[in-house]
Amino acid sequence: KGECHFGSRHAAASPADGPRPAASGRTAPASVAMAPKRKAAAKKAEAEAPKEEAEAAAPQPAEKVEQEAVGEEEGDAAASSKASAAPAAKAEKLEEPETDAAPVKGAKLKEACVFHTEDTTMNVMPSMGGKHLMALGEGGFQYLLAGARASVGLKAGRYAFEVTIIESKTLYEPQSNSRAQGPKPKNLVRVGFATAESSLLLADGADSVCFDSEGFFAHGKSRSKVAQKFGQGVVVAVVLNLDPASPKANTVSLFCDGERVSEPQALPEA
Repeated sequence: KGECHFGSRHAAASPADGPRPAASGRTAPASVAMAPKRKAAAKKAEAEAPKEEAEAAAPQPAEKVEQEAVGEEEGDAAASSKASAAPAAKAEKLEEPETDAAPVKGAKLKEACVFHTEDTTMNVMPSMGGKHLMALGEGGFQYLLAGARASVGLKAGRYAFEVTIIESKTLYEPQSNSRAQGPKPKNLVRVGFATAESSLLLADGADSVCFDSEGFFAHGKSRSKVAQKFGQGVVVAVVLNLDPASPKANTVSLFCDGERVSEPQALPEA
């Protein structure tokens, strides 16, 4: 069954406030009184200036002009090769193994997929008709995990469900003289699939598989980094592939905002 695991440890990150680069300047005409000797030297420099400008305007030797032309051609060729390499790099992008499925024909579920109270832990607070689940965080509850399991099971085919973190909080922690710190990360979300008889908490046994908001894939005691972190406002989708005709059959994948963020992870053998 599809299961969403919501952590009750909340944290909100705020950007650090630091120094900013600044520039100030003022442009004004300079007024300087020149001594007689310096004035004579200035007139001499003015007289020599046209001669230097004429020498600079004179035509350059043919060999030097040819060398510069060759250098420009080599630069153009290098720029052309970089431009042609860019489309080639894009063409080498791996093809998405989870393509869109054909429209489903036949009977559909008559009852909606929901979270029944008996399939949630005691610290889950549902709202909006069960579409919004929140973990209690007052007092010691902020250190506990909360879990909910959906009411629909899957046996075949390919299905997906989506979850969005709509709020993150930083809860009060009492000051203590001891060096003991609370669990980290303070905010944690797990999404995945579990059997009907499994624990309501994902990664609490061998009967579930899940991805967490830190980018890890977990099954039982096994935990491996497979994706980047995700947080508030990101639409997370978990795809379960049980289609025997698919090259990625018996796998589970993670998507964020419609883009794949992990390779298909094999389901454990029963």
